[in-house]
Amino acid sequence: MNVFMLDYQTRLRAWYDLREKISSCDLREKCIEIDAFWQQCPQVPYYLHPIDMSSWPSPWELLADNNYCSYARALGIIYTLLLLGIKDIDLVDAKDDNNEDVILVLVDNAKYIMNYWPDTVVNNYLQDFTITKRYDVSQIINRMGRA
Repeated sequence: MNVFMLDYQTRLRAWYDLREKISSCDLREKCIEIDAFWQQCPQVPYYLHPIDMSSWPSPWELLADNNYCSYARALGIIYTLLLLGIKDIDLVDAKDDNNEDVILVLVDNAKYIMNYWPDTVVNNYLQDFTITKRYDVSQIINRMGRA
């Protein structure tokens, strides 16, 4: 069953369980598991806009709202990474090899590319994309109440 189709408490518990399950895994496995978790969320065309980044929802508001555009899914991925202590994170707008707009989460100097297609975290390379904009992840960190 898709956890994103269930109630808030169940989503919150599943997100916590994910973090507990992978806390001792290596970075590669963490990225794969986190991406797989967030790839399950049903997507809507519009929910968050990067211009409004300073007012994006906190992790708990994101799970409660349960609306996920590409930015919101990336936000969930970033929150999960941050809560696991992973800090080498970039959020970018890019174009893929089909000239489609994508929102990517890059981890460990783009060694891992998340928020693209399911099951492709370790099978993509940054040179396959044209980055069109980079975002300041510190604004997202501030939404978590962390300095």
